[in-house]
Amino acid sequence: AEFTLFRSVAGPGRAIGYKKPFPFRMEPPASSALCVSEAAVVFGATACELPAATWRGARVVELGCGSGYVGVLLAALGARVTLTDLPHVAAFTSATLALNAAVIRVPASAAFGAWDWSQPRSEAAAAVTAGDSLLHELASADIAVAADPVGDEATQRDFLTAARSLLGLDGHPALGRSLRQLLVVHKHQQSFCISGYSAPTDGARPTITQADECERCVFRRNLEDAGIKVTLWHRPPKPFAHPFVETWALSKGVAR
Repeated sequence: AEFTLFRSVAGPGRAIGYKKPFPFRMEPPASSALCVSEAAVVFGATACELPAATWRGARVVELGCGSGYVGVLLAALGARVTLTDLPHVAAFTSATLALNAAVIRVPASAAFGAWDWSQPRSEAAAAVTAGDSLLHELASADIAVAADPVGDEATQRDFLTAARSLLGLDGHPALGRSLRQLLVVHKHQQSFCISGYSAPTDGARPTITQADECERCVFRRNLEDAGIKVTLWHRPPKPFAHPFVETWALSKGVAR
């Protein structure tokens, strides 16, 4: 499949609202777990709206890359990206990287590295990506991004373990010692972190109730309880606004 995305440009073009198109290619995923999530689409649209300098030359680590949509998009915007996930997704992610190699222009880059959040320090020390250890990639990253990283108690537990290690909240020096931003794009789910969402039926208009439940998200509360400060990041462009998708900037706070 191929579709067209649009990115901001620098200089006079930005002043007049010009957006530069670029193609994005993906093979159909063999598993629903590798489908591009709503959270990833919302984040991608937001990233494309930001000034070109936001991503150009930035060192980015994607946490839980899945299909590779977010990581490849950021590389196309000029970032040097390390996409991380469990080893079993390496083949599909690598295929996405290969299909989009033409839109990733030097000095931008994209490479995959396996990383298990449940053992973040030992896994990072052992893993190697693009000739460097993953430990080095994490230590030198400016930005870390996770799109829809949790959907149940197990993934939440493992992500909290990884986030605490990145921020140095686990009693050891921070793995992400150069991080300027740790971004999490979260879709609130009735089955996991909130109540009050009614899914639409076939042929009916979506019925969304109690969107204010997002303020009581269990995942957000657990992040804060773990000593992580959660603040809203940029809002998405209006066509991509979603009542249950938020992008948060995480930083070191105080455990409650």
